[in-house]
Amino acid sequence: MKKRPFKYKKALGITVALALFLGGIGIVQKILDDHTQNFQEESVAKVDEKKTTTDDKQEKKTVEKLKAPVKDGIGIVRYYYNKDDDSTKQDQSLILFEGVYRPNQGIDYANKNESFDVLAAMSGTVTKKTNDPVLGLVITITNSDKISTTYESLASANVEMNQSVKQGDVIGKSGVNVYEADLKNHLHFILQKDGKLCNPEKYLDQSLNTIK
Repeated sequence: MKKRPFKYKKALGITVALALFLGGIGIVQKILDDHTQNFQEESVAKVDEKKTTTDDKQEKKTVEKLKAPVKDGIGIVRYYYNKDDDSTKQDQSLILFEGVYRPNQGIDYANKNESFDVLAAMSGTVTKKTNDPVLGLVITITNSDKISTTYESLASANVEMNQSVKQGDVIGKSGVNVYEADLKNHLHFILQKDGKLCNPEKYLDQSLNTIK
């Protein structure tokens, strides 16, 4: 009869120990669950933050529109030759040089034989600067998408080779040349994409990424 209390105490001790053991497992599991949840939330937050930053950068990146290389009020006096134009416009798109009519590969601006500022139609880098005996002083500006704008019949230039130019910068003054002597003081403006000629008038005020 005296041994029963010992058995009860032993059984009670085992029960308490088991409860403590199971409780400890529960606590450890709770800690692991909380840690896992915090890690997942932190990972999601970091991914979302990175995505937002990328989206912001894409939104800030804007594409320029091709602008006229002259100030308002100076008009086109000779158009780009297009075989689909009516006969009247085609007649205004031909250049008579050395007794031969040749299709105009750009557009020409003039201001009643008065000199005027020539503006960069887009941002880019000066990839050509030469003084041609027939075409006059020539400047070409090219951007990273291989779009180039060429300015011929200049009297003077404000830029140098490999110089970075912003859209709207004054790059020179209009002048005269031999090839289009009939226009007197003027600017001959050429647009190209990957070396292919494009009609500048068609793309004025249009995004550069539409040029093809």
